Amino acid sequence: MKGISPLIAAVMLIAITVSIGVFIAGWSQQFIHSTTKSVGNKTTEAIDCSAANINIQDIYITAGTGTGSANVVVKNTGYANNLVITSAQLFNRTGGNFTGSGLPIIGFNKGSLFSISFSNVTLVSCPADFSQVIVTTNCGGISDTFDGNPKC
Repeated sequence: MKGISPLIAAVMLIAITVSIGVFIAGWSQQFIHSTTKSVGNKTTEAIDCSAANINIQDIYITAGTGTGSANVVVKNTGYANNLVITSAQLFNRTGGNFTGSGLPIIGFNKGSLFSISFSNVTLVSCPADFSQVIVTTNCGGISDTFDGNPKC
């Protein structure tokens, strides 16, 4: 029987090994680059968020049954720029939950004030029917809750 000569078999084996090595090297380089970039972005965000803080300054409520409104004034009291207010929820004492309009708010810089509006809110009497407002940001753990007396 005739077979492949040992020289040709060795050359083919070396060529296949080199081809697989080149493929793995290219893949691992791409993988390491994308992972490094992803980790770098998360690290930058974590550092920025470590200096972030918000504070609900005032709440202004106009009472009404399904026609009431509220404005929540939020201040960026931290040292981070470009915060994003992701949600604002107003709760009444009967379990109603109302969402602020115009969210998300992007580019909320340090020292800035922003007013979040709520419409069609059910607060029959103010402040008796008001429970709380919660405002959250894109930075985990950076939020504020107001459960005091709003301005009516």
